[in-house]
Amino acid sequence: MNANYTFHQGSDKQSLAEHLAGEISLHIAHAIRDHGSAVIALSGGSTPKPLFEALVNHDIDWSRVIITLVDERWVDEQHVLSNAAFLKTYLLNKLPDTVRFVPLYREAVSVGESLPYVVSNYLQATGSNASAPRAFDVVIVGMGGDGHTASFFPDADNIADLVNIDSYDALLTCDSPSTQVKRVTWSLPVLLNTRFLALHFTGQDKKSVFEQACDGGSAKVLPIRSMLFQDRVDLNVYYAD
Repeated sequence: MNANYTFHQGSDKQSLAEHLAGEISLHIAHAIRDHGSAVIALSGGSTPKPLFEALVNHDIDWSRVIITLVDERWVDEQHVLSNAAFLKTYLLNKLPDTVRFVPLYREAVSVGESLPYVVSNYLQATGSNASAPRAFDVVIVGMGGDGHTASFFPDADNIADLVNIDSYDALLTCDSPSTQVKRVTWSLPVLLNTRFLALHFTGQDKKSVFEQACDGGSAKVLPIRSMLFQDRVDLNVYYAD
């Protein structure tokens, strides 16, 4: 099987972010038209900042949009590492209060015990049920220099589960030497169950990793391959130097 993706290169980071924001806006509009609402999953990290700023400028009916994260560090929003805090600072706080956000962090005795509550919140927010959870309309993932995407880290003890396209779990945990804290991530099949899947990254170093991943090999070594070598949804790659 060949890598399944379409490559979009921007002239710079800002124009790339604006292009991707336009695509996201169109897919949100189509989802609202077809289903009455749109569900999108966004990523943390430094790369999405200009994307979030560009999204704010689009004419979107945010009252009909439900936003969650692709993955999250298992910390509360007061923590410097919180993806939710980053998302709120650069996107949610600039949108109308009517937008709905489903966090992946829930205080509990352990990260594993928090997962059923997170899934329940998602089902309630999307008006769906466990037997047929609402699919995403938009999923935007990133990629690290080690080839990880979402919280699929190559040195995680459960990396085989994290890149398993047939996983029965909606949410998974990740604890690896590369991460400062435990993490929560939507599983691979859940992330692939979307109308529009995009990988957004910048920089020549990461491009080299991406090109290596496209040559094939184990997703346990370069987890981004789990997104590249699958036939459930086309992967749209958005890149700028």
